[in-house]
Amino acid sequence: MEEQNDTPERAFFTRRRLLEIAAAAVGFIVFIVGIMLFMNAVGIPRLQALIEEAGPLAPLAYILLKAVTYVFAPLTSGPIQVFAGTLFGSVWHGVLYTLIGEVIGGSISFFIARRFGRPVVARLVGSEGMAQVDQFYTSRLGGWLPLVIARLVLFSFWDFLSYAAGLAPVKYRTYLWVSIICGFFPTFLFVWLGDNVAGDSTTALAVTVVVLLVLSLIPLMLMRPINRLLENLSKRAGP
Repeated sequence: MEEQNDTPERAFFTRRRLLEIAAAAVGFIVFIVGIMLFMNAVGIPRLQALIEEAGPLAPLAYILLKAVTYVFAPLTSGPIQVFAGTLFGSVWHGVLYTLIGEVIGGSISFFIARRFGRPVVARLVGSEGMAQVDQFYTSRLGGWLPLVIARLVLFSFWDFLSYAAGLAPVKYRTYLWVSIICGFFPTFLFVWLGDNVAGDSTTALAVTVVVLLVLSLIPLMLMRPINRLLENLSKRAGP
């Protein structure tokens, strides 16, 4: 009974959740290193040539992948964006395609939550995902400033936050411009880091993986103070 009475914030930091975070961290490292080794083995120029031959289908498929994994939030395509700049030939193309996919997928999530409410959201994100949505939608995303802070600092959770924004008193136009403008910065950082290490030395790869891992874990480590900050700001802001 005591566990059921815990606040969502406490429930997020259970021992089970911390073990899941550790497992996710290991999976992240294995995925990044595995894909990078695969790309170097096949040859980055060859992969770029295949993508170029695919024409507009390649960026469209990538954008669709990003959008789908935002709507079905238990899925993740986060690590893939690290290689977007390398595969599409430039950092700017990687950032553009990634951001378009995130904005489209996040907007779909926003309208699903706004139109159908929590029952449908829970089916799409699962019970664990719904616990993360509940972290934010109650009194934490009112007004544009809390949304800006959430987009910049909690970028790892923007798929869940998009659902939360749809449940919260947030106007879509506010959500949209925050998604585009503030979403650019973390997206650029991840794509740029990946592009600069592609084909480089093992040491550079190791350093980049550690940096990406730390950046991904920061939102988890700062979850409680950020929650309190967002709640305080939301109380003083209108939608």
